[in-house]
Amino acid sequence: MTGDADYLAIAICALVISLTLWVTFAASRRARSADGFFAAGRSISSWQNGFAIAGEFISAGSFLGTTGLIFYKGVDGTIILFTSVISFLPILFLLAEKMRNLGKYTLADVLVFRTEARKVRVVVALSTITTGAFLLIAQLVAAGVLLESVSGIPFWLSVIVAGTLMGVYVFVGGMLATTWVQVIKSSILAVLAIIVGFGILAQFGFNLPRLLGSATDNAAAGEAMLSPGLIFGNSGTLDLISYALTFALGTAGMAHILIRFFTVPEATTARRSLGWTIALCSMFYLIVILMGFGAAALLGQGGADLVGAGGNMTAPVLVTELGGGAGTIGGSVALALVAAVAFASIVAVVAGVVISAAGTFARDVWPALTRKEPVEHLDAESRAREDNAQARIARLGAVMFSVIAIALTLLVSDDTNITYFMGMAFMVAGSAHLPALVLSLNWRRFNSTGAMWGILTGLISTIVSLMFTHALWLGDGPAPLAIQLPVIITMPLGLAACVIGSLVGEKRRGRRGHEDEKFAEMVVRAETGIGAEVAAVH
Repeated sequence: MTGDADYLAIAICALVISLTLWVTFAASRRARSADGFFAAGRSISSWQNGFAIAGEFISAGSFLGTTGLIFYKGVDGTIILFTSVISFLPILFLLAEKMRNLGKYTLADVLVFRTEARKVRVVVALSTITTGAFLLIAQLVAAGVLLESVSGIPFWLSVIVAGTLMGVYVFVGGMLATTWVQVIKSSILAVLAIIVGFGILAQFGFNLPRLLGSATDNAAAGEAMLSPGLIFGNSGTLDLISYALTFALGTAGMAHILIRFFTVPEATTARRSLGWTIALCSMFYLIVILMGFGAAALLGQGGADLVGAGGNMTAPVLVTELGGGAGTIGGSVALALVAAVAFASIVAVVAGVVISAAGTFARDVWPALTRKEPVEHLDAESRAREDNAQARIARLGAVMFSVIAIALTLLVSDDTNITYFMGMAFMVAGSAHLPALVLSLNWRRFNSTGAMWGILTGLISTIVSLMFTHALWLGDGPAPLAIQLPVIITMPLGLAACVIGSLVGEKRRGRRGHEDEKFAEMVVRAETGIGAEVAAVH
């Protein structure tokens, strides 16, 4: 790559980042209150929220990691894309409207609606922060690799630059800024993806069979690219099912996705926003599949040296080839555009994760450490003051989590395929959060004991089981678990712990009348919106 290409990529990256920083500082005036900082004043429309949620998925994991996975592994690499689209259906039918009507700022706000607040908030915070850590590592690895490849900046410095930017977005602009950054990023990336998709098809006369035939002729895997088995062939059907379930159900437990439903003015807007999300993600993922097979067809076996062992540079190398190749003006411009948008995409996603982690620290952990009286017992005026104080704590928390995320990322190899880290995050969400959320919203006998048992069991079983998989096994010989992401084991354990814990808790304390009343109140509020948080007036 020429020096001119490096400078061009840096210039376009700087231009895109400057635009997002301008939006961030413009939004800062509306992010001073707790409602503005945590929930964007509940002023986000359906299409804006739909684009923002899609932006959380159109990230480094799908754009960079999955393109590389398809380049190496063919159709097996598309599993994550199909299941990611399907994953919005459980949210649509089970959670979206109810979350909007019941919640305030964090995932724990929903779970504590009818349980003992303090204990449940702490365990939810623990699992939310763990999920966020896996996501942040995945995204920052991609940011470091990308910035290093196009600018020559060392990996460690690239990670620090990306981590600093995400802290600035959250510290200055809160949820409103991160939402608009996601909207801008999703819009630009969608347009760019359409152009790249047309460019790939044009190389093969808009003949898809011809593209696939060229991919199998030129790829190292050959005909096997179009058949299942390159990823799941040795581990069998159970591994494939578990892998798919991780992404299909894990989304419904991702805190940084679910809190976006608190940013809209009413429940119907929350539901409509998912239509925008599904449409945008479906279009983008189809193009990612084209990019993966297009890379195999155009780059061939020699492309492996250019894209790296993890495949994270497949998309940038592919667009450089489409633009005319390395060293040409067209290739340099194409690389610069993709690098700039991909980097902005990564920073936008990590900002969303950071605000979720900072929010849960400020609302769920900090009060438990500093207050004897639960916030729920305060009068309305005192609660409003406490909310604003928590927004200030969350800003400091954003800085703290940014520093921690940078430090953890620097411990990870820069050739790690980030899709696996994404899967680990989805495993925690699906095993620890989803069972507790569904039971909390639908089962009258669910209580705080069940919530704590279920969340802790889901979290601990996920971490322990991952230590026995091939990716993290430190012992001699093959790993005991052939399943890459064993959510098929951990999710049932989390669900069983929720049920058993609730029954044990009920037996210890006996049934209480106010718990039945609280459940009835929750059902009315969840279904009708009576008593739900309202949009702020600006």
